[in-house]
Amino acid sequence: MKKLRRDQRIKRKIERLEDECDRYREALERIDAWARAYPLSVFPEPDLTKAAEVLAAAGLSLDSISAHAMRHVIEVIGTDVRAVLQDH
Repeated sequence: MKKLRRDQRIKRKIERLEDECDRYREALERIDAWARAYPLSVFPEPDLTKAAEVLAAAGLSLDSISAHAMRHVIEVIGTDVRAVLQDH
């Protein structure tokens, strides 16, 4: 009887760990899909020098635009990661 209960506890623990692993994998797959969403074949590398000149003429900086874009990327990834980690 004790062995049966122990086996059941082990089985439940394994199921919980498998569920956790699945959540991690799903989060990583979402991040990977987002990373592939902007291929160079569709969005070629810009001329950053020219972009900086155009932005400067409008009173903006390429650095501020880049920082804004990176904050957005990190916030979305962070939200996804935190959601998975909170379940842990």
